Amino acid sequence: MGLIDRMRAAAHAFRSIEAGGSGQRWSRGKVLRSPAREITTRRQLAAERAAWLAMNDATAAAIVSHWSSNLVSDGPSIVPRTADAALRQHVSDAWSRWWDRADAEGRDDLAGVLTRAARGIVASGEAFLLMEADEAGELVLRSIAPEQVDATMTRPVADGSIVAGIQMDVRGRPARFWIRPASDAMPAAYALAAQPVDAGDVLHAFRRDHPGQVRGLSWLAPVATKLDQLAELDDSALALAQTAALFAGVLTNASGQPADDISPASGLSPGALVELPPGLDVKFSAPPAFTGADALRREMLRTIAAGVGLPFELVTADLSAVNYSSMRAGFGEFRKRVDVLRRTLVEAQIVRPLWRRWLTIEALHGRIAPNVAGSLEPIIAWPAWLPIDPAKDVEADIAALSAGLTSRAELVAKRGRDIAELDAELAADPFIPKENKK
Repeated sequence: MGLIDRMRAAAHAFRSIEAGGSGQRWSRGKVLRSPAREITTRRQLAAERAAWLAMNDATAAAIVSHWSSNLVSDGPSIVPRTADAALRQHVSDAWSRWWDRADAEGRDDLAGVLTRAARGIVASGEAFLLMEADEAGELVLRSIAPEQVDATMTRPVADGSIVAGIQMDVRGRPARFWIRPASDAMPAAYALAAQPVDAGDVLHAFRRDHPGQVRGLSWLAPVATKLDQLAELDDSALALAQTAALFAGVLTNASGQPADDISPASGLSPGALVELPPGLDVKFSAPPAFTGADALRREMLRTIAAGVGLPFELVTADLSAVNYSSMRAGFGEFRKRVDVLRRTLVEAQIVRPLWRRWLTIEALHGRIAPNVAGSLEPIIAWPAWLPIDPAKDVEADIAALSAGLTSRAELVAKRGRDIAELDAELAADPFIPKENKK
């Protein structure tokens, strides 16, 4: 192979993967060599900007609100997995009573605590809950701001390392969290030294996208710049609309100069006939037209919606262009995404560890036998999704049940109910459907 052939082959190999080459399309700054390290370094500023957007930008506020409400809804229904009906009822009743007392500050029930955690996960990228005991020895949950976990603490220690305020053992498992005793909302908070808290007492929830990632990144991070640009577009469009509204007329004389010695009418009314003095004419201003901004805004909103994983219709509250088929396709994919995040994020990192701690506390108080508490697994059911077309959804469920493709238990769980509880309600209900009457 000659020199020219080798140069051609090298050039072809160089262009075969554009993302791995160089050129005008790729600037030198568009690389991310260590995502986990960059998240640890940049997450705080990203979270602060996201918090500002969530407080001041209507689109960002809608994103945080929709994600948190869909992730948690009004909270999961949890019953123990056991064949012992009496034990099942006893544990379920105790859990229901504790649900209302879950908040250490006494303001919310467990659903409120979970909703607050979900907002933190979306806006700040992570949420922290401390599992404490109150004066009566009951389990309570205390929400803490991510800023209380001292992100400036990063150093090696004898039995592992501390990264961004989280101490890990040699296998990378969290061992302690270094937490300031007060929120950064208090003026003297930064002067307070962080104290170690055992990892078993802390629920830390965040979306772990990269190996080695120990802190969460705001879900608004991929679209924060676009949100800021959208706000600038809105300001520009408003200024253009205000300029376009500056419609005015100028009286001129025969020489084309403004008529200074005439007092014109202050305005025009529809259908008016205005008589001008001889030799005078009127010329109207031609402000710039207000076009194109709406189409550009919609495209930017579509990009933002895709970047945060929400349907465009949820972000904009615009349902003008949807029908049953498009709603089912678009929201069906979104619901799958929510189901995955509920199981991998809310359940795995908050609900299941919380359930185990609550059972342990119940066993210590003698309300549940220790050997039973250690083996009770939770059955977690989330509230049912609102049907897009209730009649069609019920018909589909009946057809699947009749064909043996599903069970009543699965259908009832899909609606966020416990089948034993439902059957008990039906047995106690005097109402008999017409088709069942004899």
